[in-house]
Amino acid sequence: MKIKEIAGLLESSVNGDPDFEVKRLSEIKDAQKGDLVFFFKEKKLKEAKELKNLAAIVPKNLKDCSARSWIKVEDVKASMLKILKTFYPASVKIPENCLRKIEDFGHVKIGKNVRIGENVTIGSNCILGNGVNIFPSSYIGNNVEIGDNSIIYPHSVILDGTKIGHYVKIYPGVVIGSDGFGYHRMGGELEALPHIGIVVIGDRVEVGALTMIDRGTLGNTIIGAGTKIDNSVHIAHNVKIGKNVIILAQVGIAGSCEVGDNVVIAGQVGIADHVKIGKNAVVAAKSGVAKDVKAGEVVFGYPAGKRTSAIRNVSYLKRLPGLFKRVKALEKSK
Repeated sequence: MKIKEIAGLLESSVNGDPDFEVKRLSEIKDAQKGDLVFFFKEKKLKEAKELKNLAAIVPKNLKDCSARSWIKVEDVKASMLKILKTFYPASVKIPENCLRKIEDFGHVKIGKNVRIGENVTIGSNCILGNGVNIFPSSYIGNNVEIGDNSIIYPHSVILDGTKIGHYVKIYPGVVIGSDGFGYHRMGGELEALPHIGIVVIGDRVEVGALTMIDRGTLGNTIIGAGTKIDNSVHIAHNVKIGKNVIILAQVGIAGSCEVGDNVVIAGQVGIADHVKIGKNAVVAAKSGVAKDVKAGEVVFGYPAGKRTSAIRNVSYLKRLPGLFKRVKALEKSK
């Protein structure tokens, strides 16, 4: 594709050679002749050594560039996303030799252009929307609904009653709808609480590999539209996640928590049960959250507190060995 065609895609103009032929997209460190590279910061552009045989996407405020051709844009990452989708359109493809016949699932209500892989089990009273892809070795329980163009990758387990929206991606090894971890002591023994709620997943949600989402005890566990969940996350019973939330790897959210829209929860965060996290809040990595977080607040640490205070406290802790030595020296001098 010529760089001028890419400029048209981005609704921008070309600086340099408009007929430069872009062969592929590349990271700067691996770039070869004919590649298109992306500079998110002007500093990185100055560090680049050889650009004369490359094309580049650069920030709008950049005055000049040594690349053969370059395009100035307002948001480099947004432009990269648009170009990636053009160069490498998403292609979900279950191998032809791993497909089962749709006729094998006469007991299931199935939309148009559905593809189901080998060793897939689907229970009764299920509904699969148009364009659904279920990869081999997945298990779908009874009364499950999967919306249009959703993808269930291999070895996923979706248990009874789960409702999945449109354009949802469930990555390998996910378990959705198992009973929550709820017990009551009776006569000296622990009795499991029956969980009669379900899991409801909104449109355009992505659930990373090996993530587990438990069904509700009485009410439902809900994942709001547009939310993105990384690998190896655990979301317990009755949790309510808002829209467009980002949850990074190895996060654990205990039962009955509420997470507002647009929240970011960084890696290895632990959240105690019944905690409420307000809209647009950020929980920094490795934090332990034991009390509510206000809307827009940024928290960090264990126990989590305001980020500025927590960082200051960490700084003080690092100074303790030196202060201890000074105190010992003062005591000896008396």
